[in-house]
Amino acid sequence: MELSQTAWVLIAFILFFALVGKKLWSSLTYSLDQRKKIIENDLNEAKKLREEAQAELNASLKKQKEINKHILDIIDDAKTTAKQIEADALKKSEIIIKRKEKQAKQKINNAQIDTINNIRNISAELSVNSAKIYLENEINNKTQKALYSDSKQELKKNL
Repeated sequence: MELSQTAWVLIAFILFFALVGKKLWSSLTYSLDQRKKIIENDLNEAKKLREEAQAELNASLKKQKEINKHILDIIDDAKTTAKQIEADALKKSEIIIKRKEKQAKQKINNAQIDTINNIRNISAELSVNSAKIYLENEINNKTQKALYSDSKQELKKNL
């Protein structure tokens, strides 16, 4: 029983793979396992970096929310302060207006009193002068002097 060349090649091929294949297979599987470990390490590192990035993103979002809240608080405080300043300014302006009105009324009252006094003085002088002229024209000298001094004293008492 003679084997053909093809059968010998097949036997040689099987023997080659039986002897060398085990070594080749273990070398190939070792290489693939190492490659798998490298890929797993890269994936784990990528996951770790992603988690760190997510943590940083969350922290920055939290900070941004805190800053926004702080800004809103500052704006609210500024609005409150502005309203307080406005209210204080209105109160002060009302006080100033009332004081100015009071001063103006005082000046008006003083002017009225001065005017009334001036009118009284002018009236008194006019009365005295007209009485003097009347007396000079109508009464003799002696009677004139007596009446003049009496009326002068009476006017001083009345004023």
